[in-house]
Amino acid sequence: MQVDTRFQQAFAAASLDRLLRAVAETALSRELVSGPDRVTLIITDDEALRKLNREFMGYDEPTDVLSFNTALNTTPNEDVLNAHSGDGESGLDNPERGDSGGWPDVEGEESDELGDVAISYERAIAQAGAAGHDVAHELSVLTAHGVLHLLGYDHAEPEEHRMMFGKTDDILAAALDRSEFSGAFSDTSEGPDE
Repeated sequence: MQVDTRFQQAFAAASLDRLLRAVAETALSRELVSGPDRVTLIITDDEALRKLNREFMGYDEPTDVLSFNTALNTTPNEDVLNAHSGDGESGLDNPERGDSGGWPDVEGEESDELGDVAISYERAIAQAGAAGHDVAHELSVLTAHGVLHLLGYDHAEPEEHRMMFGKTDDILAAALDRSEFSGAFSDTSEGPDE
């Protein structure tokens, strides 16, 4: 199981990187994923999510989270992710990889990539304020939600909604049960400590 993160430079914080990786890993392990299990979390802005939402969902408006399952060939290319930046630079930072390029395909080998989850940091701030919790909490909710979508969960019907949001709560509780994250959330809507 591998979770990679790519933060738009303005939103990068080491503490968020560790927390969101833990949430995604918890979601994958609780769902006992036995197939592709590599996930990339992309934390970016409203403009990037608006463009992705328009291209893939047909809605010309920002949204909080979108999931792109690699097996279903719904993963956006780098040009779409980088189109919001006027200087041609991606603005996306991956502390592990050190670049913003795509993962190379290894000829003759099956991919272990499950897909990408794109999250708008700006939507997370707004939603955290409305819900009365901090941005780390909201980003964690969106991460769990996005990974569950990659795994095939939906919330269009009432029973699906109940199941998916129940699983989201269970994932957050399990991820926060780890001692390093026991105090990760506060009751404010402020951003992370840099």
